[in-house]
Amino acid sequence: METSNEQTTDWPGLMPAMAECVARLGETGFDEALLALLRQAVGIEQCMVFAFDESDEVDCLLADNQRAPRMAGRLAELYTGGLFRQDPNYQRLRQLMAEEGEQSDTEITPMQAEAMPEAYRSHLFAFPDLVDKVSLTLPGAQSVYYLNLYRGREAGLFRPYDLTRLDALAPLLASLMRRHYAQARPLSQRPSVEEAAVLAPLSERERQLCLYLLRGHTLKSAAAELDIALSTAETYRKRAYAKLGVPSKARLVALCRRR
Repeated sequence: METSNEQTTDWPGLMPAMAECVARLGETGFDEALLALLRQAVGIEQCMVFAFDESDEVDCLLADNQRAPRMAGRLAELYTGGLFRQDPNYQRLRQLMAEEGEQSDTEITPMQAEAMPEAYRSHLFAFPDLVDKVSLTLPGAQSVYYLNLYRGREAGLFRPYDLTRLDALAPLLASLMRRHYAQARPLSQRPSVEEAAVLAPLSERERQLCLYLLRGHTLKSAAAELDIALSTAETYRKRAYAKLGVPSKARLVALCRRR
């Protein structure tokens, strides 16, 4: 009986995964801890985290597909490359970014297949064989964070008790992500051996910018931390990505992990 699943959520069983997320705040292991919590809690197959700002740019902070790891980076490139403007939630994200104040309530939005243009749905859902999606919008100080959770055919659709569980987790997820991606990311933390090896060909400023991006900053917040103009940060990013042969932050992260 489906209601029994709703009543038997193993909250004590989720505590270790929650604690690991807290312990990993500001560290490179946070993304893996967050993914482990979401997989255990709601059985996701793919997860994407984006950051929107008022310049109408989108940064990908996390891209993961458990079944097809390489696909996640490609989907993130398509989305940040312009398909984000066809997202049914795009206008709401822009509205939240324009509103005064910060850290308003998290919003949960189930998949809106009927509102998706055909090209958007075919590129981001049909090819990777995804059948359902739930989005969480998390307004922050300088960005709106956008957490997207997906399921494929094997896991099936998100059920009512999955959404109830996700709603219960939403305040924790919002707090963790705001702190990790915007506040608890000091550059004083030394680069890992892998990061240092990957970033070695870059100039000092390019390397600093990439480290901020690897720590979860958006381009705008990285520019603020470096005390440079956003246009200058964009130039550093383009030069760094060209030298490293990567088209996106998702690929930069993947390159550091592979090394």
